[in-house]
Amino acid sequence: MTVASTLTFSVVETIIVGNPERGYELCFNELMNNPSNKEEINALLGLLSAVVGNHEVSDMYFSQSKIALEQLNANFNRVMKQINNMDIKKKWDNYRRDRNQAELIRMSVTAPLCKGDVLEIGCANGDLSVFIASHGSNLFGVDVDPVAIDLARHKVAKLGIDTCCFQVGNGYQLQFEDNIFDTVVVAEVLEHVDDPKRILQEAYRVCKPGGTIIVSVPNGYSIPDPDHCNIFTRPLLNGLVDNAIGSSLTWNDHIPNQWIMGTVKKPIMDVEVPYTSVNIKELFLPQPFTLPKSDKLVSVIIATYNRSKYIADSVESVLQQTHQNIEVIVVDDGSNEPTKEALAPYLDRITYIYKENGGKSSAVNEAIKHVNGDFIWVFDDDDIALPLKLELQLKRFELNPNLGMVHTRGISFNGATHQVDLVHDLSPLSEQLDFKQLVRGCFIHGPTVIFKRECLRVIGEWDVELIRAQDYDYWLRLARYFEMEYLPVPTVRYRTHNGVRGSEQSPVTYNDIIAKTNDYEQIIFKKLYRTVQISEIYKDVFKSDNVVLMLEAFIERALVYAGKSLTDEIKLDIKIVRENAHNLGNPCFSQEAIQNIEALANIVFEKGWTDKELLTELLGVVNIISLKD
Repeated sequence: MTVASTLTFSVVETIIVGNPERGYELCFNELMNNPSNKEEINALLGLLSAVVGNHEVSDMYFSQSKIALEQLNANFNRVMKQINNMDIKKKWDNYRRDRNQAELIRMSVTAPLCKGDVLEIGCANGDLSVFIASHGSNLFGVDVDPVAIDLARHKVAKLGIDTCCFQVGNGYQLQFEDNIFDTVVVAEVLEHVDDPKRILQEAYRVCKPGGTIIVSVPNGYSIPDPDHCNIFTRPLLNGLVDNAIGSSLTWNDHIPNQWIMGTVKKPIMDVEVPYTSVNIKELFLPQPFTLPKSDKLVSVIIATYNRSKYIADSVESVLQQTHQNIEVIVVDDGSNEPTKEALAPYLDRITYIYKENGGKSSAVNEAIKHVNGDFIWVFDDDDIALPLKLELQLKRFELNPNLGMVHTRGISFNGATHQVDLVHDLSPLSEQLDFKQLVRGCFIHGPTVIFKRECLRVIGEWDVELIRAQDYDYWLRLARYFEMEYLPVPTVRYRTHNGVRGSEQSPVTYNDIIAKTNDYEQIIFKKLYRTVQISEIYKDVFKSDNVVLMLEAFIERALVYAGKSLTDEIKLDIKIVRENAHNLGNPCFSQEAIQNIEALANIVFEKGWTDKELLTELLGVVNIISLKD
């Protein structure tokens, strides 16, 4: 049976003529005016998503509808032709790419400037929207492209963010009353439009008196793009703003130099503005789905040592979480600063424990004795948590009971200048981050991690011998037995500063952090080599009968250990490769394995290692590869 309603007929025609954007608009109008027709709307939006190349979104829509694709029309073959039309899909490829580091930093700078109800004009696929919402604002995004709007809706829904709403809208003529948003963001829009002045005037109109308009554009020719209609410098942008709304911009110097950004405060008027009660959310599309919340208790552990300058900010940010079922345990690891005095305003809401100094691991272990929560979050005493952190991560555990740990993006900023230095982002690795990948490097940003209390039963406490890299050791141990998930949302602002780390007996100065961390990672990896079989790291390989792949795993592990300067372990692995390759008649290795051998040889050369046995074994493997070449 086919669905032959007017809506279906009209949407299918938009697909056949190559105008899926119009099809989205028809579906969105129906969703606003007749939301009870969800089965048909979801099926049509699933079809449109397949046409434009958003296949994951398409699957989500069809999973929510009982109407199959084949039931939607009598022109199935013509629709399938458009689904296979790669030229249509290419139009939206930019929305599906990972953001580069400069773009992520720009978003990290923009987000904390936003307060209250935020209107984002030109929200595109919602990447900036996620950053703004993660800082605690209610985000309302509009864009002329309905495909982008649909991507944004699904992005925030999948992440579990309930404080974002989106709608198709034109910045030239916003469908909102005057003075209803606390912040209006016009980011990377003005360079694309014919009449940027009109956009700014609309932004100013809908902003509340006392509110803020945020404007950012590419800096001159720094980002070449054929879609750009306008080029801006600071004087040109300031002149445009002055001409449009009679104000000058206050410049933000923390943004990467590819962009320029400024803010305008809308004056509080002498004449009182009539207040109109508007339910802004009703003007926007509903979310496609919501994720179940958790009411579980979270035990937050903060081990602190001589951080009286920062500890109050850290505790305050934890107490401001949207998920309020928490217990906060602060362990003062023998500070000789007035830590308890700094925590005085919070002592009735936290558990404060003092102990003799022994290092972070010993402090965490002391706190573990007192936890009652289902989940544990080991937070740092000098960082700041963003409000949605616990709520969003706990939703992942609700979705997947097999998870042992969830980690996220983090924003690293300079404690002295407040300049954002880096956004810890694992988006390119998120689908493959497991124990094997974690052995290659500590990709996990420690303060973002939440793990199940039951993990303690399996892997025990933190290693008190480790003064640095103790969190990396714990994540490696955890990843052996439990699934982990990466959530691409910033949940922590990580403060960098030149304070001393470590313990009283083993202090680590700021300049020694890298060297000391490397020393302790050597300890971790020596222990790992002794206690964890290679077949556990490369499980898929050793489940097969392919001996060559097994030898390539030894080559890969040797390369990892070369990065830690552990020559004894490298020798053992390379010897196994040489001897077995010889016994197998010098087999052909893959291109990746050959590249790993070359990389290993380069490391040995660059570090000037002179261990005769190591050089002999490595030369033997190189000769085997050379014979095959």
